[in-house]
Amino acid sequence: MRLTERKSGEWKLKGLEWESFREGEIITKEMREKIYGALCKLKCYEDTELSPEDVERLNDFEKTQLALLLEKLSEERKKNEWTPAEIPPEKEGYILLSFENFSIPLVGRYEEDENGGTYYIGGEVATCLSQDLYVNAWMILPDSYKGKIEGK
Repeated sequence: MRLTERKSGEWKLKGLEWESFREGEIITKEMREKIYGALCKLKCYEDTELSPEDVERLNDFEKTQLALLLEKLSEERKKNEWTPAEIPPEKEGYILLSFENFSIPLVGRYEEDENGGTYYIGGEVATCLSQDLYVNAWMILPDSYKGKIEGK
């Protein structure tokens, strides 16, 4: 929370008017508390021994790190989103298939051919007990479980 604000082109402590700092004016309890709070915050800043330039660099670093984390989060989120079947996977390999007329997703794959492409369950065309299954979406499979590594 900021302690300062700019009003009429001048900086001041929030909630205190410059007129109240004239020589001979009485310092009220509220004024004293606001001034003391500002001094405590200034002391905490000075205790860090950071210069204003150091603080700026630190803020820039944190913003950069935040941007990288948000990008990574976005990539992870995409791994766990269904993609409509009309948009085929970019890479070959096994994927999780969702069906319009079957409630359980199954592992399958997609293969390009002269007609565009076909979704398969395992090595079979997407059929089950002679009932056609209609693929409506697919998702990248998660990585295999590697087990926990001690100390990490």
